[in-house]
Amino acid sequence: MTRRNFFFGTAGAGVGSYSYAYYFEPSWLEATEKQVAIARGRLRRPFRILHLSDLHASEYIPMRYLVEAFEKGLAAKPDLICLTGDYITSDRDFDAAAYVQALKRLTSAAPTYAALGNHDGGDWAARAGWYPTPDPVIQILEKAGVTVLRNRNEQVATTAGAVHLVGLGDWWSNDCHGARAFEGVPLEESPIICLNHNPDGKEECLQAPWELMLCGHTHGGQVMVPFYGPPRIPIIDKRYAHGLNPFDGGRWIHTTRGVGNILGFRINCRPELSTLVLT
Repeated sequence: MTRRNFFFGTAGAGVGSYSYAYYFEPSWLEATEKQVAIARGRLRRPFRILHLSDLHASEYIPMRYLVEAFEKGLAAKPDLICLTGDYITSDRDFDAAAYVQALKRLTSAAPTYAALGNHDGGDWAARAGWYPTPDPVIQILEKAGVTVLRNRNEQVATTAGAVHLVGLGDWWSNDCHGARAFEGVPLEESPIICLNHNPDGKEECLQAPWELMLCGHTHGGQVMVPFYGPPRIPIIDKRYAHGLNPFDGGRWIHTTRGVGNILGFRINCRPELSTLVLT
């Protein structure tokens, strides 16, 4: 190989890798489906949950991509839709009115419930110079018909059966209050599902009676290095970085890789539309 061929070959590989990481993989949605055995409650049939997280509407995540993701997710015909935070990246690069209309595609199809993430406003976002409270994001969600569970719980009835949802506030925003969120939760009726943006927030409710916890926050690492894994995962307990993983007492924690990203790239870590089937 001549020096000229080597140079142009290396340059071409670099350009190709850059293009893949920024222009292909970030929008290459992967629909996954996992079975989860639930002990509590009686379901009339397998109960389908569409779990979406980390939408990150921003200059890198346009509304047309989120609409595409919603439509593809709804193809799984969910009985319930659960959103686990980070609907925006900052407070200045998204169209709130368009966001409401996009989210209505979800709420018109199935009951849709949401927990909040660190980017959505509060202590963590305020330190970054963004929304000091999550009120603007809550307003977008509620205008679209999404029920926001911020340290509270609610029973949800569907044609497949009833489930009890508990939503925690965000761990990094010092807004995660397990005792408040689980107050009054019935212990011997429906399956209890906890919406919790950051898997580390489980520390606030270790003894609470949830059977399945739905999380996001990690983006699955966003970058997966072959034979090594993600160089950085923004949680303490790395056991719950991504996927469906067992927890104490026969419980489960599901951490989705998320729909969006930060700074517009993904490498070996496709965005995920997660469907969980409770049996």
